Amino acid sequence: MKSIDGKIFSSVEVSKSGIDFKNTLSETDKLNYFTYAYMYMGAGVSAGDINNDGFIDLFFTGNQAENKLYLNKGGLNFEDITTKAGVSGDQRWYTGTTMVDINNDGFLDIYCSVSGKFEPRNNQLFINNQDGTFTESATAYRLDDASHSIQATFFDYDKDGDLDVYVANYPPTKFGSPTFVYQQNMRNVKAIESDHLYRNDGNTFTDVSEEAGIINFGLTLSATVGDLNNDSWPDIYVSNDFDSPDLMFLNQKDGTFSEVIKQATSHTAFYGMGADISDFNNDGNLDIFQADMDAEDNKRQKANMSSMNPQLFTNIENAGFQTQYMQNCMQVNSGVYQNEIPHFSNISRLAGISSTDWSWGGPLFADFDNDGFKDLYISNGSRREIHNNDFFNNLEELNVANDSVLYLVEQIPSEKLDNYMYQNKGDFNFKRVNKDWGVLSSKASLTV
Repeated sequence: MKSIDGKIFSSVEVSKSGIDFKNTLSETDKLNYFTYAYMYMGAGVSAGDINNDGFIDLFFTGNQAENKLYLNKGGLNFEDITTKAGVSGDQRWYTGTTMVDINNDGFLDIYCSVSGKFEPRNNQLFINNQDGTFTESATAYRLDDASHSIQATFFDYDKDGDLDVYVANYPPTKFGSPTFVYQQNMRNVKAIESDHLYRNDGNTFTDVSEEAGIINFGLTLSATVGDLNNDSWPDIYVSNDFDSPDLMFLNQKDGTFSEVIKQATSHTAFYGMGADISDFNNDGNLDIFQADMDAEDNKRQKANMSSMNPQLFTNIENAGFQTQYMQNCMQVNSGVYQNEIPHFSNISRLAGISSTDWSWGGPLFADFDNDGFKDLYISNGSRREIHNNDFFNNLEELNVANDSVLYLVEQIPSEKLDNYMYQNKGDFNFKRVNKDWGVLSSKASLTV
């Protein structure tokens, strides 16, 4: 419903909502981008009705901050029940989070992914005790994955009536590593570095990654599920960062998956980040939006652009990886051609949604204006522009010998940006409507 001035959204002040969570990062000489390159990847947020009162509650994870659970009291007013609920965490480097009824008792539980350079790094599972409290039970359910996890996606891959889970991992890899490093890692995948698929066996889960055929090495920033070939079985799209190619796993209906990214697409994003799956053009086929980090304005494009290195492009091609370009991809699904493999074509330039800056992990399709077409919201931003060419080209001019590492980190540029709200106008046409719809927020937003 639009307001009198035509705006669909309005901001709610902290004084009214009670939601005061901040994922504040404290940079030091020992902990900063140069000592931990993944410091700015962010945490997560999940939403769900944890007490079955009809109101949607919110849970936030923190990197250096405590997790926070807010109970929705109605009227957009929330109560911080973190301490009572027992979900504040234990100073792990939390990333993504998902609310899911993992034990089929009718109450939502909370699963938290964990990454970081510190131990312990096992994921955590908070089981809902149905009385406003939770009990951490990841080990009991055998979901205490110790990889560098980014997010978990729950779905019933074997259609046996319970929810299984795909855990997306981002193994530490030096930024700028040559393509052959990715080749070697892909040929000799270590279990701790792969994404993982866990089958729900009732009161416990079993790691079936190898038998399901999803063992892989990739810098995964999202794993999204949908029936991509209209065979009524859920498939998986894995969005991978840097040289590591994206993966499209088609469900073979027998507990295994087949990887078909090269057959299904002509190219993907290079810095593959967040992704969402939805039928945005209402043709009955699920489409895929994948975010990258190409900037919209010329100055930021040039300052943060990837290397103009033809050899890097050639190396990726020669390695047999899928072709990759530094831009968002709106992959339109034109249906199945042969062997049950769907065919996708990227129309992001045509649709006007190819460049939304550093869009880590949060694209979301939804019909925000209730016109029958799914619109697109994209969160973006980073604490510091760690790819800023001007900064690194001028680094030698700084007095590195006399200045602390922290001082150098603080010189890395940082610019607050608005997230992107696009109205789906139909006919593959999207219009940016931040101002018209009242969506203005100049902050670094890493998920939605």
